[in-house]
Amino acid sequence: MAFDPRDVYDAAALYDMWLNCHSCTNTFDFEPNRPIGLDYYHDIGQRAKGEGWLVAEQKQGVEDAYMVLCPHCVSHYGLEIRHERNMRIPPAIEEICRAMQVAEKEQAAA
Repeated sequence: MAFDPRDVYDAAALYDMWLNCHSCTNTFDFEPNRPIGLDYYHDIGQRAKGEGWLVAEQKQGVEDAYMVLCPHCVSHYGLEIRHERNMRIPPAIEEICRAMQVAEKEQAAA
């Protein structure tokens, strides 16, 4: 599978660069030596989903944002994880995706 901008896990990984718990100091284990690209963010998002992280889209005024909680905090607060998809692609995610695709093409051509 490839990066899906409607998947909140993929989108949050791209938007935040990696996933940081909003309730404690846990950070999802990212791979600093791996090339950055849409595949990288897709893998982070899907691994976080598989490992029990919670990601939920939130509206903050006109901007999109994501609530991210680690498995420990999900359990601590007694939350239920639902793997929902966005009905639309958030404009910021769409813009970042286009920029990443251009950068990936330029890098491949070099």
